Amino acid sequence: MDNVQSNHSFLKFFVPFIVAYFGSKAIFYYFSFEYSLFSDGFHIEKLLVDLGVFGGLFYLGTIMLKFTLASKTKPNSAKI
Repeated sequence: MDNVQSNHSFLKFFVPFIVAYFGSKAIFYYFSFEYSLFSDGFHIEKLLVDLGVFGGLFYLGTIMLKFTLASKTKPNSAKI
């Protein structure tokens, strides 16, 4: 039981992180948005766009994962 719980804890962070990372890369590639905090100068607008897109996608990934895990763990309530 502990192993299953630890796997769910890992998944609750890892899956939304992967969704947010690759999703933000795809969105930024589509809109030709380039910003690197360490090589470019500090621009608050670009930083907020970067963090906002990542945070929004992370939140959507979390919602998707909760919905998926909830539907997988529900008992089968099919009526005959």
